Amino acid sequence: MVLQLAVALLLAATAAAASAKDPAQCGNILADGKPTVSPPAANAKLLCYRAYAVLYSPQTRTALWSAERLTAAAADAARTLPRDSDFYEEDRLPAGERAQLGDFVRSGYDRGHLAPSGDFGDKASQAESFSLANVVPQNSTSNRRTWSHIETSTRKLARQYGTIHVVTGPAFTNAARTLNGRVRIPDYLWKALYVPGVGAAAYVVRNDATQAYSVISISELSHFTGIDPFPALAPTKRGVALDLPPPTPHPGEKAARRVAFAWLVGNDKAGDAAESLGGLVQHPGALATLMLAYAR
Repeated sequence: MVLQLAVALLLAATAAAASAKDPAQCGNILADGKPTVSPPAANAKLLCYRAYAVLYSPQTRTALWSAERLTAAAADAARTLPRDSDFYEEDRLPAGERAQLGDFVRSGYDRGHLAPSGDFGDKASQAESFSLANVVPQNSTSNRRTWSHIETSTRKLARQYGTIHVVTGPAFTNAARTLNGRVRIPDYLWKALYVPGVGAAAYVVRNDATQAYSVISISELSHFTGIDPFPALAPTKRGVALDLPPPTPHPGEKAARRVAFAWLVGNDKAGDAAESLGGLVQHPGALATLMLAYAR
């Protein structure tokens, strides 16, 4: 009898683990529609986890997007969980297509979560967030300051409204930079939030030490990245950015400043003159970057 019970429990646990990673089960995350990529990414793979899902690109060896359904209950539960998990290589991907732990060694970049471990209220989900399929090379200052502050404000928004939908991803706009000749380094990171019945918008930051961010509409984000995080979003909400809360700094840290999107994508150490159209004209490289972003 004891042996039969043990076998039954083992089978149930195995089935639960398989279910969490079965693409058919992504509906718990993507019930309102899967983010779209334009043009379609070649050989991209949908990977489902217990509490998030990613579309993984073997070309960049990163996710193109990582989606969550973030709840107040999960955000609250995560506060009491010790974060002691280890990063791991995603063994559901062929060895030649996946990012490897060695790619990040002495690279100068952090292993930056897309769906952060602090969003998950149980150990199993939190441990899964450390898959390298959910990681991009991220500037350490941004990862530990502005980006971390944005993640905190995202969880505050979930606590305020109960449930929000979050899609996070990298943006690649300039000449390809890689870690170890394998993992593409993004130029920007973005986090799109949809509050049901209220509206949607996205935070965007540069993948460098710039302590600044922009808030843009979903329509602007789609033009900039080629990714539509919320394809079912009503047209009336696509072009109007929800007024997202400012990033929440850690004690003793300065708050990042909000800047115009044109400044963020055009300012490549060009100085504050880029805050105006005149400044962009004076810096042709900045203007070219902005034109490229909207030429999709």
